Amino acid sequence: MAERIIDTIIFDLDGTLIDSALDVGAAVNRVLIEQGFDPIDDQTARNLMGEGGKAMVAKAFRLRGHDLTENTLQRLTRRFIDHYQADPVGRTALYPDVAEVVAQLHGQGIAMAVCTNKFEQPARDILDALGLSRFIGDVAGADTFAVRKPDPGHLLRLLRRFERNHRNAVMVGDSIHDVQAAKAAGIPVVAVTWGYTIEPAASFGADVLIDRFSALPEALRGLVALSRVS
Repeated sequence: MAERIIDTIIFDLDGTLIDSALDVGAAVNRVLIEQGFDPIDDQTARNLMGEGGKAMVAKAFRLRGHDLTENTLQRLTRRFIDHYQADPVGRTALYPDVAEVVAQLHGQGIAMAVCTNKFEQPARDILDALGLSRFIGDVAGADTFAVRKPDPGHLLRLLRRFERNHRNAVMVGDSIHDVQAAKAAGIPVVAVTWGYTIEPAASFGADVLIDRFSALPEALRGLVALSRVS
């Protein structure tokens, strides 16, 4: 097998590049309170992350013993989005070493994009606010295409729009949906251990597992080396 050339990285956003649980949880709590329910605590908000705002709203109300109809869920998701977009970075921060490593990879000529189940515009706003947008060439959110992770089309359509070859790409994410989407798309995947998941990241079946963002360059070199002996 020919040696793999890695020239593109697709990052998940929440739980991979940024810790956004407190801001997302605050927006969900505003919706819960508006509807007469008690708010969720910070740890519960972290546990509900990973599948996008709509799923998080549904799960938060289910924890309060209330299953939402689809019409109500759609309406309350719009309320959540309104609250979240009003302050998407109040308490959101980059994980350690993200800024430095992303800048390093950019300097090495690696193209980078974000594929997230957050809506596209809030994702772009956060990347702007946290100083990453100058390194990120494209962003696909939950509302960008007709599909989203774990559907591999979310990654493949982003790569097509970004004019990058999936054979030279790597996915980096924190959830089973990231791993499932990447594997279905034929893209190697690096899973991180610090994200928003109850199940251990080691159980996802990723090609490489990393415990800190600064380990990403070495993980990429490992994927290249693995391709030499495959």
